[in-house]
Formats: sequence, C-alpha cells, structure tokens
Amino acid sequence: MQKLGLDYLDLYLIHQPMNNYYGAWQAMEELFAAGKIRAIGVCNFYPDRLTDLCMNARITPMVNQVELLPFFAQTGAIENMKSLNVQPEAWGPMAEGKHGIFIHPVLTEIGQKYGKTAAQVALRWNAQRGVVIIPKSTHRERMEENFNIWDFALSEEDMTAIAALDLGRSEIIDRSTAETAGRTRKENLRMRLLLGSDAVNFVRKEPESRLDELKAWEQVSIRSDF
Repeated sequence: MQKLGLDYLDLYLIHQPMNNYYGAWQAMEELFAAGKIRAIGVCNFYPDRLTDLCMNARITPMVNQVELLPFFAQTGAIENMKSLNVQPEAWGPMAEGKHGIFIHPVLTEIGQKYGKTAAQVALRWNAQRGVVIIPKSTHRERMEENFNIWDFALSEEDMTAIAALDLGRSEIIDRSTAETAGRTRKENLRMRLLLGSDAVNFVRKEPESRLDELKAWEQVSIRSDF
C-alpha cells in the first residue's frame, strides 16, 4: 500500500486457483474486514473450483475474472457464477485478435446494422450477458471506440448468432492443464515486478536473507486492480 501510495485497494484478486489459494483467500478476507480492500475476488476459477471456494469461505468472492469471448463463451460458467452471486468479469474479451475477430464476418455484418465495429459488437455481446468487460488498448481512438457501446442493443437473434461462434475451448491459455500449473512460478516472478524497483532487484538477485520471503511469496499468485 505504501509503495502504491494508497490507503485502500478497490479490488484485489487471486490470479488463479493454484498453490495455497485457500490461505491467500483467508488473508484477503481479513484485509477486507479491516477496510484495506473494498472488494475481493478471484481469476480463472472454473465452476468446480469456484463452487468449492464459496462453500468453504467466510466471504464469497465478489468477482471471478475469466476468459469470456465469442469463441469461448463459457455460458455454463457464467450461470454458475450468478447462482453463487459472483460477478463475471471478462479478461481478453477481444481474443487477443485471434480468429480475425476485428474483421469477423458475423460480427461485422451485425455491426453494420448499428453502425458499429466488430470489436464493439463483441464487447456489447458480453455486456448484455451481464459480464463486466475490461478491454485493453494503448491507442486513444480505440479506447473511445470501446467506450462507445452503450447507445445500441443487440437483438436476441444477434446474441444467438454470436453465441454460435463458441468453440468450447480456451483460445488464449488453458489453466486446467499440468503444463500451465508448471508455469506458475514464472507468473509469480512477473507479479513481483508490479511491486516496484525493490521487487525487480529481488527477482534478479535473491540474497540468503530473503529466501524465506521468496518461499512464502511463491505459495500464492495474486493480482490487484485499483
């Protein structure tokens, strides 16, 4: 908090259901109770892991940020989240440009009816499913385009046509595999970079005095949004 210059975080998320995420969740519950975090949640929790955590936690996750896009709709997962009173949030709603999403014929044809781009149609589709969307861009014009999706609504026919694009599998990363689990340590190292220059030195050089701290850090992978 001191390094961020903040008194509290708006949202704090466990990045994935690996390592000691139950211990991490208990710590986050305490931070939430202390007013240090306004909302706590998780990322990349499939229905089985999310349901299990909800059944064993004092505080139900408020958000589950997962891969949600036209090519990986995860309709069942969204229904599961809503039944648990967990807000679905989409990362990668543009599929990282895969499958020509920005010029996809189905999305483009639908967009022409409303004077919108394929990207805007993809975002609006998720929004109408009750999903919070967090597209990323470094270009101002694209940011403005992403915001401009609230002056039209997709028809039921449109929603069905987009849902038919679902391939039923992750288009970016499948977090259910052993290979993904093996990359967890590398992801943890990247997360340390968010902590500032001291963390960079920590990653480059791990003196004997910090081995215990390193071992403790490697037990969980956490993401913060503020």
